Amino acid sequence: MERLFLFIERMCKEYDIDDTHDVTHSKDCMNFAQLIMDDDCSPEEQRMIQYATALHDCVDKKYTDAFASEKVSEFLHSEGWSTADIHALLDIINTMSYSYLNSRAVDGIPVFPNHGSWNRVYHIVRQSDSLCSYRVERCYKYQKRIDPTISEDDCWSKVLFFFQNRVFLYCEKGWITLPKAVELTEPLIATARRILVEYNNLVT
Repeated sequence: MERLFLFIERMCKEYDIDDTHDVTHSKDCMNFAQLIMDDDCSPEEQRMIQYATALHDCVDKKYTDAFASEKVSEFLHSEGWSTADIHALLDIINTMSYSYLNSRAVDGIPVFPNHGSWNRVYHIVRQSDSLCSYRVERCYKYQKRIDPTISEDDCWSKVLFFFQNRVFLYCEKGWITLPKAVELTEPLIATARRILVEYNNLVT
């Protein structure tokens, strides 16, 4: 894993990927994946889950360019990955973002691509990333990244809107469906609500 994390750190430095989407987020996503993956996942599936959760933001269009996927591919080749598995990983991480899926949603309900034999992996990786969205501080920091001059009140208003209109609806709208992932949302929602309420109490 050390070589994997070093590669992510290099990509973060090259593309100025901040700490809301850097290797810390990769590890958080990987930890969630370990918690929600099925016990009968094959070694091949487990490897794909590990690497896809770690590398997914190395091709995030908010930060990267068209060459990012090539750099990920070159790294995986250097790690002994087959061309077929590299293509499968890139297909997974290039079709899992909220923005990608939301643009194809029907009445707010996501329509997921078919990844064939990697379908289970795709949903574990995607939902692990979705679980990271419940981190209030991460959302706050990203709003500051988008607009460094934003006021505290406006920043927190955007955070609250994000949670009320997106994150807290993930299970209801079908973005998070795996039983183990749904179970994990309960404490994550409780923590997020507590933080948001604490902030609102400070400003009212």
